[in-house]
Amino acid sequence: MIYLPIAIVSFFLNSVAVTVDKLLLTKTIRDPLLYVFYFSLVSLLVLLIFPFIQVPTTNVLVLASLSTLFWTLAAYLMFKALQIGLLQRVIPVIGTLTPLFLLIFARREHSISPSQTWAVIFLLSGLILLNLGYFKGRIKINELILSILSALFFAVSYFLLRLAFLEESFLSVFVYSRPILIPLGIILFLIPQFRRKILQFQKNNLKIQNPAVWLFAAGQISAAASELLLIFAISLASPAIVNSLQGIKYIFLMIFSLVLGKKYPEIFVEKTSLMITLAKFLGIVSIIIGLYLLSLT
Repeated sequence: MIYLPIAIVSFFLNSVAVTVDKLLLTKTIRDPLLYVFYFSLVSLLVLLIFPFIQVPTTNVLVLASLSTLFWTLAAYLMFKALQIGLLQRVIPVIGTLTPLFLLIFARREHSISPSQTWAVIFLLSGLILLNLGYFKGRIKINELILSILSALFFAVSYFLLRLAFLEESFLSVFVYSRPILIPLGIILFLIPQFRRKILQFQKNNLKIQNPAVWLFAAGQISAAASELLLIFAISLASPAIVNSLQGIKYIFLMIFSLVLGKKYPEIFVEKTSLMITLAKFLGIVSIIIGLYLLSLT
C-alpha cells in the first residue's frame, strides 16, 4: 500500500500544475506546443544521472520511449482542450476516462483482482459524482474529442510504462524513457514558425520581474514532481488502480476553484446547488469506500 500516499501527493501536485496551466493558457501562453517544448526541457534534467543507471534491454527501451511519446501527445491534447474548454470539465473527463481505459486493459490482461476492480469502480463513481455539475451545459465537440483522445493516449502511455517496469528497475525505465524527447525538441525548434514563437515568448515573458515566469516555473516543477511520483506509484501497482485515485485530485481542484474563482470568475467557475452539493458528498463517500476496499487488498 506504499503507492497510496505517493499517488495522493502526486495528484495534489498535479492539481496545482493544471490550475497554473489554465491560468497561463488563458492569459499568457497561447500555443500549447510551447508547454510541451518547455516540459520536455525540464524532463531532460534526469539525463544528468544517465551514466549511473544500468542500460535496459532493447524491449524495455522501446516500451519506455513509446510511453513517453504517447504521454507527450496526450499532454498536448489536454492543453489544447484546456485552452478552449472549462478546467473543471476537461480535467474530470480525462481523469475519468483514463482509469476506465486502464481498467479495460487490466481486465483483459487479468492483472487486477475482482476486489480491486470493485475498488476502482467505487473510485470512478466518486470521481464522476464529484464533477457531475460540470458535465452539464454546452460542451464543444472539439473539446470533447480532444479530451477523449488525451485520456486514451495517457492510458496507453501508463500501460506501456507498467510493462516496462515489470522487466526493469524504476530508475532504469524512467531515465531511459527521456532521451526520445531530445529529437522531438530539436524537430520542434527547427520548424521556423514555432521557433519564432519560442523566441518571442522568451523575449516577452522570460524576465525575472515578470510574475508569469515564476508562475510558469512553479507549474512546471509541480507537474514534473507529480509525474515522477505517479510513475513511481505505477511501478508499484496497477496503472488502473493508481489512476482511479484521481478523485482525490478533484477535491483539491474544487478548493482551488473556490479560492481563485473570486479573482478569476471567467476562468474558474464553481457551480453550487443542493443537487450538486449532494452529488459531491456522495462522491467523497464513494471515494472513501474505494480507498477502504483498496486497503483490504
